[in-house]
Amino acid sequence: MASSIAKKSESAQRTLASAILQYVTTALHVLTVTELSQALHEEALGMLDFQRSIVDVCCGFIVINNDGYVAMVHHTAREYLLDGADRPFHVERSGAHKRVFLTCMRFLTAVGFRAKIDNKEQPVFLNYAASSWHAHLVATAADDGEVAEALNKFLSGRWVLTWIQVLASTDQLRVLIQASRHLSRYLGKQRQDDDYPDQRQIVVKRELARRWAEDFAKVVGKFGGILRQNPGSIHKLIPPFCPPNSAIYQQFGKLKDRSLVVSGFSSESWDDSLARLSFGLGNYATSISAVGAQIATLVPAGSVFLHGSSNFEETVSSCIKHGGRVYTMVSNRSATLLATYGYHTIKLWQTRTGNCKLSIDNLPSRPRPLALLFSGNDQSLLVGSDDRMIRALNLDPESPSWQTVADLEEPELEGHFLNSPNHMALDQKGKLVSVAYRGHPLSAWEIDGPVHIGHCWRTRDVLARGEVIEAVWHPHQPEILGLYIEGVIFRWRPYDDETEEFAAGASRLAMSADGSLIVTGDVRGTVKVFTTADFTNIYQLVSEDNVLGLAFSPDLRRFYDVRGNYGNVWEPNALLKYVEQQSKDTEGESEIGSLVQISNHPESVLRRVDSITSLAASPAGRLYCSGTENGAVHLYDSQRGKLTDIYESKSFLSIEQMAWSHNGRYVCFSDSSKRVFIKTIDPNVGEPDVSMTATAPISVKAGLDGPITQLLFHPDSTLVMVCSSSSACIISLESASITFSANIGVSGSRWTMHPQDPTLMLCIGPDDIHILDWDLNLRQAFNMDRSFTQSRSSRPQDQENVVEILSMADQKHMLVQIDRAKEKVFLVLEVPANTTAAVDETQHVDVGHTSTRIFPTELQFSLPSRILHALDLLPPSGRLLFLARDFSVCSTRLRFHQDRLPSSRPLNPHVGGQSDARHEAANALERPTAPGVRSGTADDPKPLFWLPRDWIGGDGLALCKVWRQERSFLCPRNGEVAVVRCAAMV
Repeated sequence: MASSIAKKSESAQRTLASAILQYVTTALHVLTVTELSQALHEEALGMLDFQRSIVDVCCGFIVINNDGYVAMVHHTAREYLLDGADRPFHVERSGAHKRVFLTCMRFLTAVGFRAKIDNKEQPVFLNYAASSWHAHLVATAADDGEVAEALNKFLSGRWVLTWIQVLASTDQLRVLIQASRHLSRYLGKQRQDDDYPDQRQIVVKRELARRWAEDFAKVVGKFGGILRQNPGSIHKLIPPFCPPNSAIYQQFGKLKDRSLVVSGFSSESWDDSLARLSFGLGNYATSISAVGAQIATLVPAGSVFLHGSSNFEETVSSCIKHGGRVYTMVSNRSATLLATYGYHTIKLWQTRTGNCKLSIDNLPSRPRPLALLFSGNDQSLLVGSDDRMIRALNLDPESPSWQTVADLEEPELEGHFLNSPNHMALDQKGKLVSVAYRGHPLSAWEIDGPVHIGHCWRTRDVLARGEVIEAVWHPHQPEILGLYIEGVIFRWRPYDDETEEFAAGASRLAMSADGSLIVTGDVRGTVKVFTTADFTNIYQLVSEDNVLGLAFSPDLRRFYDVRGNYGNVWEPNALLKYVEQQSKDTEGESEIGSLVQISNHPESVLRRVDSITSLAASPAGRLYCSGTENGAVHLYDSQRGKLTDIYESKSFLSIEQMAWSHNGRYVCFSDSSKRVFIKTIDPNVGEPDVSMTATAPISVKAGLDGPITQLLFHPDSTLVMVCSSSSACIISLESASITFSANIGVSGSRWTMHPQDPTLMLCIGPDDIHILDWDLNLRQAFNMDRSFTQSRSSRPQDQENVVEILSMADQKHMLVQIDRAKEKVFLVLEVPANTTAAVDETQHVDVGHTSTRIFPTELQFSLPSRILHALDLLPPSGRLLFLARDFSVCSTRLRFHQDRLPSSRPLNPHVGGQSDARHEAANALERPTAPGVRSGTADDPKPLFWLPRDWIGGDGLALCKVWRQERSFLCPRNGEVAVVRCAAMV
């Protein structure tokens, strides 16, 4: 057949046959007739019967099936053509890949490419080009200039963004990860040959490609969810959120039309975070593991979340609902099964579908599981529990049963008290087990027998009773690596009775599948990676929040951690280099030396992330400040970044509340010891610096019960109100002392200025409203009658807290957000028009006794279910800005319809001797009606921008706020404050 092609008399036919066979032999999947015809383009012109023509010209090498797919007649024919350089006709492998790559580039850089995508007029071959070009690129010759030019053209224009849009719209974002790795491999081949005539230009092009290789992977992890919702966001909404040194920002994030500008971060490059895993609101995860191509995280309340390791989105099998509290989970080696051990039941799940395969009741004694392992070809589950027993659970669906495998009767040691085990670890074969106790040395056993091997004694006598909190068996040799409660890592070889220790300051530990690496985490957010051979630290990082669980990916290129409300995927260069060196089988000594050099986080420069706990922006614009967990207060300029440290606590007491005066001259903050600080800020408009003066700290312990929950300035900036959940006090700025205090017990309340009278304050709770003056005299009290609202009638017993109060443009209504469990309730309150006129300065009403009722309106259309936090109501349009549950900042216009409601009128006083029934009847007769807000609608919310996924986590979202004067959104992230300036915030 090959000779028949070679003997064709017409060169055009030989060229056509060669082109067809190049596509068919190197394509990543079987092409259709239409795809092949579009790929051939000019070569296919003029063919009256394309299908018959290509079969004839290829002389029997290809066939076309009934579904229209073009394939090789047999897989051996493909190898014959690709490996037959000495034959009369063959397909040169790198040249074939070059042809397909250039064809892909032709489609991806075509004129009007984006318009065709937006109009859904894309050619059939485009899907193949979008998903496969990178695989053909890496198979081309490294020194091919035509390939390099085509790649540079693609990466230099907006075509690369439209390509990402295509992948997002077809749910193929995982291709970006593959493209990142293939592009890196291609660049690696180029570096081996630096003999180019124009070296400087080549270096620039390589650097552009290197940056895009990094960007492709980061975009999936940080913006994947956004792209799935809005593929077109890659053009304008995502580039501004990328770091300044990234290719996507350099080319598309700093354009002249900067309607979206992000600032506030000290780093100008991507960090090592590849993605952040979200578990939904209110879920707190404590452990994480790699389950094949999925990442499993356990929420002890009874759920397991499964995320894909390529796109970091929840898989179709997530979320697994165990039902009831879950102690632990484990997967089998093939990652097809997942076992969850709960308080009442043990359940077996299929990881591909999330279906429950088996449910078994626990033993009547309900021992607590400490170690789980699939054994016997996944036909049984080995369980080590806190009653010192090893049992095997037969997983036969017809007759599941328990069998005792070993009873570990621990030998008594003089001077050591033996209690229940707190940790167990099984080796991968289920032959060995380690058992840890509090105040007792670690034990090792052979399960068959059982046979006690020995005890792990500390290398320092003073700590001979250290408690083991983590332990894991090495997969290839009988040794244990573990962690003592004080943060010391140890290695113990029980058969040789050899022990090594070194201090790492860790609280969590995990080992890689091959046993070559361990990763540790601590309560301060520090993560370190060590080699198990000699405990060399090859990588370390610091991030926010306590590390609760750790795991390596199966390929060792990544590690995962879980920190309660969220999880992280890390892919540092140190691990990539380590894997490359492992594959090259380099010598251990030289390998470790090079790895130490590539760690970008030496111990001397690691600093704990000081998490932000409070945030406030000046109503006058330009300046804002933040308070931290360690007691520091930082002052920032919106254009120039950090200016100075306003305050640093010597006792490291966290800054809990913060407020800025209306004229922008004073900032007030409080710490956890209930001290209040007031700083005078002179912005010196037009000058580079600011000047500050401070008053002595004012302790409010005597005048306030409970922790401080809010600070509120008087409109003329002469007074500050400090409140807790049950009391409040007034501080005079002139005297720097407390002038008034009172007990005001409104549970779950929040304070705000009266929208019509700045000399009054409103204390709004879920059920009550109190109006007070600045001498803390109670002027009026209202009871909110919510009996008719859906939220109160459906779940009246839930604890509620007012978290936000926004005044509407008419100053006659307020929007109140109330949080309850996982639900958000939004009420519209009408401020009584006669409130200020009815003030009687001699009247003092007891808090808790409310004589007037008002009837709020609950927003019951679809909008409340989308809102995570209401941010601002912009005058004069009254547009509501809110943070949505998909972590977008949205804008919508609220529209209310007037109707008749019962008015806010005092009830008749209870006259002595009058029955309760007559009293209620009289009230009913005299209860008039008045115009009021009855129902509402809203325009479809418009997303202004989305927050990157790695901004989401911890308590930072609760501190987010809109800075109206600067048209900006402030969001804490990893110890810094992101400032998102958005032109649409008007």
